[in-house]
Amino acid sequence: MRKVIFIIIVITHFFISCTSKDTEISPSPNPTSNNYSFNLDTEPEFQVGANLGINYFNDITVGVLNYSTSNIKLITSAGVETIVIEGSDLKNMTSTSSILKPSIIDNNSNSNAIDFNYIGLGQIIKAKDNKIYGLYHGEWHDGTILPGNVPGFYASIGLCISTNGGNSFSKSSNAVIPNLYDKNYNNGYADGGYGEPSLTFNSDSTAVYSYFVDHNRSGKGVNICMAKFNVSSTGTPDFANCYFLDESNNFTTSIIRPKQIVYGTIGSSDAIFPHVTYNKKAKKYFMVYTLNAYSDFFTSNKPVLSGIYLRTSTDGINWNVEPIKLITDYGIPFNTTASFSWHPTLIYTKNDQSEGYLLYSKSTKGIGQESHKMWAKKFTVN
Repeated sequence: MRKVIFIIIVITHFFISCTSKDTEISPSPNPTSNNYSFNLDTEPEFQVGANLGINYFNDITVGVLNYSTSNIKLITSAGVETIVIEGSDLKNMTSTSSILKPSIIDNNSNSNAIDFNYIGLGQIIKAKDNKIYGLYHGEWHDGTILPGNVPGFYASIGLCISTNGGNSFSKSSNAVIPNLYDKNYNNGYADGGYGEPSLTFNSDSTAVYSYFVDHNRSGKGVNICMAKFNVSSTGTPDFANCYFLDESNNFTTSIIRPKQIVYGTIGSSDAIFPHVTYNKKAKKYFMVYTLNAYSDFFTSNKPVLSGIYLRTSTDGINWNVEPIKLITDYGIPFNTTASFSWHPTLIYTKNDQSEGYLLYSKSTKGIGQESHKMWAKKFTVN
């Protein structure tokens, strides 16, 4: 239940402005843009894996290991570890298994491991070298204790690789997206580092684009950044060299504070938890993400700006198109009674990517009354 830490964070952040951006979110009432439309199905959302007895999932994106008419195999996180859930379809997920555990369980001697207290692998890519790659969110807890006995954390992004079709994964011991600030840097908040990664091949598969959340603050808000990794002519990603997007939209291997490409409003909201894919039907990059409009808690007493949004981009770098609001709900677990919806993922069910499901984690009664679970709602792209 690591994400409950945001309860105290948003209260503090409301009184202290920490971002250099000032662009208001103005959701579109009609989900259309250019020559395509994105439409959520009118049928009600449904819970995925309702009978599996899993608590606190998904706390990261969702990866697709297999999706066919008779078998679905998804990878995500629950509790403090990475799991696989499997079934005949999304409404009939019948089994679950642990696939990656944090180092505190696997190796108690390595207390400095970037995933010492938590490891969450979600979105994955399958490369031409027959390997599966994913970026994991790892946490090292700094010893601080927040209300509810929830630990503070420093987040890092590591690499996972599978050579056997996703039956098992190896994990890097070091971060593949280096940070200017180490775990001992005190930013005045209970969270720090880089986390919640998404990764996808770009439109021509010459690079892997990664999107992640900057928790460092220090003059900026908690918003979405970008880096890339080059792909060789044989189709193998090179995760040894990380290229950060700088403020001039150039990529550099220098370790810098990367540009925040999708962000909230000064003193009001943060953009967090991205999931990005390149949609072949629309010929655009799709990003779904959570807007944590913490001002809603203090000015409206109900979710107004908060929720899950969709943004599009033609190049995966510039995300200036007006966002589409998909779900209105609080973006983080703020108290023991308010619902929240976060960590969205788009998975496609057709080869042309014209249909699929929006997956996200949701609690309808608040974190004190109900563990958050995975939910799904169908969408179409026309």
